Order: sequence, then C-alpha cells, then structure tokens
Amino acid sequence: MRASYLQHWNHQLRHWCSMFAGTSYYHQPQGMGRAFVADDLKGYFNDLTGKANWRGKLDKNGLPFNTLTNGKPVYFPVVLCQKALGHWDLWLLNQREEDRQQFLKIATWLQQTQDTMGGWDTWGPLGQPEQYRYSAMTQGEAVSTMVRAYVLTNDNIYAAACKRGIDLMRRPVLDGGVSCLEAEDVFLEEFPGATRDTVLNGWIFALFGIHDYLLRIKDDEAKAFYERTRASLVRCLRQFDSGFWSYYSSGTKRMASPFYHDLHLSQLQALRQVTTDPSVRSTLDAWTSYRNNKYNQFRALLVKGVQKLKEPAEFTIVD
Repeated sequence: MRASYLQHWNHQLRHWCSMFAGTSYYHQPQGMGRAFVADDLKGYFNDLTGKANWRGKLDKNGLPFNTLTNGKPVYFPVVLCQKALGHWDLWLLNQREEDRQQFLKIATWLQQTQDTMGGWDTWGPLGQPEQYRYSAMTQGEAVSTMVRAYVLTNDNIYAAACKRGIDLMRRPVLDGGVSCLEAEDVFLEEFPGATRDTVLNGWIFALFGIHDYLLRIKDDEAKAFYERTRASLVRCLRQFDSGFWSYYSSGTKRMASPFYHDLHLSQLQALRQVTTDPSVRSTLDAWTSYRNNKYNQFRALLVKGVQKLKEPAEFTIVD
C-alpha cells in the first residue's frame, strides 16, 4: 500500500513539474489558431499543431494510446481529436500529404468507434459510472474533426456521425448526455456528474464543435441549441472570474493553472471573432490584465497548489 502511495505521488510530481516546465505534451501553449478564419471552416480556433507530434506509444495502426498510473492502457478520444486537428492545420499551412493522411486516419477511427448513443466513452476507462462516461469537450472536438473530414472527402458518413455527436450533446446529463439545463441556461459539461461543475475550456471547445458543424450542415434544432448555450456561456463568464484570475471550473471554484488561464485567453480571442457580445471582450481584457500582474500570478499559483494538495487526481496519464 505504501509503495503504491509513493508511486502515485511520484507520478503526480513528475506530471506537475513537466506541466510547469512547459515540456508536457498535454500542456503545450495553444494560442489562436494559425490558420483560423472566423465563420469559415478552415483552421481550428486554437493552435493544436504541437499535438501532431505525439511522444507516446502507438498501436499497430499508428494510433496513439495512453497508459494510466495504474498501468491500464486506454485510447483517450480527446488526445486523438486534438492530434487530428493539429495535423489538419499543418496540412493547411504546409500542404504535406502525410498530415492529410494522419488527419483522415483519426477521423476514420472516430467515425468507426462512435457508439450507438452518438458518443465516445471518455471517462468510463477512468472509473466513472456509465451515465457519466461522455464529455462535451470530446463531443465538440470530435465533431470539429469529422465535419472537416466531411468537407475534405464529401463522404456523408462523416456528416451523419457529426449529427449523432451533436444529438448526444443536446441530451441532458440525467439522461446520459452532457448538457445541464438550469432555467434558460444550457451548460455543456466536460465532466458530467451528479452535481454540476462546469469546466470553462471544455464548454468552449464543445461550443466550437457545434459552431463548426453549423458552418456546413443545416440543422435548425442544433442552431437553436447553439444559440442558447452560447448565450448562457457569455452570460455566465462572471462565474469563472475570481477577481484576480480565472477559475477552471465554476462549481468547485478550482483555480486555473497558468496553462489553463492562457488557454482561456486564446479561446476568448477566438470566441470574440464569432460573437458580438461585449461581455467576451470585457472578460478578455480583464483576464489579460490579471495575467500581466505578477502578484496575481503568484496568488493564483499559491491557491492552485493548495487545491492540488487537497484534491489530487486519482489517475494521471503518464504515457
């Protein structure tokens, strides 16, 4: 038991050190997309080109998979989606056939592994109950990937998969989906659970997926859903503002790490180009000023460190 405990904390410390050192594959800077064009299905919103350079293990088909600290191997859909979107942007920028093929390989995997509910089991392998196995972030990034595959190949199999993915996003958490409805608001949950604890970056990634889908596929129900959750996100941005830094999540008020605060800034920069609501601009300006204040940075790191020590993750992806 003691050896297992020490092994767990050894993995945790390695994970945190690589994150803060900027050497973690999972925490590479994600600024504005290098080929992003507002309201046109070209480059992705955020720069995921670094994710194309996978540093871990590959299966016999050349697809990346992960290993948890408990030794369990798992295909993590978000890793695959972000790698695909990185290859997509690199293909747009450099026109290398290898990037096009890598993108299509993952898009095909997503289409073939989508389950009958229209989703990709994200949290089941990590021990979450079956009704909470999906993630809005996974759904959004998978849709962003496959709608681009649809544009690239003109194959309706990808359009149909996108529609199923969006339908699951609209399904309430209580019904096995990823959306939480509270009065007029619709929250998209990266980590669905019995109690809502909305993660900001996951909600925005999910919103980006619906936005991409609607650029190419007419779907009045999806459009109405998009407008409702977009309005909710803009209205609820203040829930993620601590007054000196951004929160990672709105329920438990977990402080964002520097990586996630910067990701929030990049996401808001992209969001500002596809919505005219002044709240996005004002939030972006405020959070940028927080990032430029050394005292705020130190204060946020201190709070984040205490929170991490109190509630360490049960599993960490290490390979």
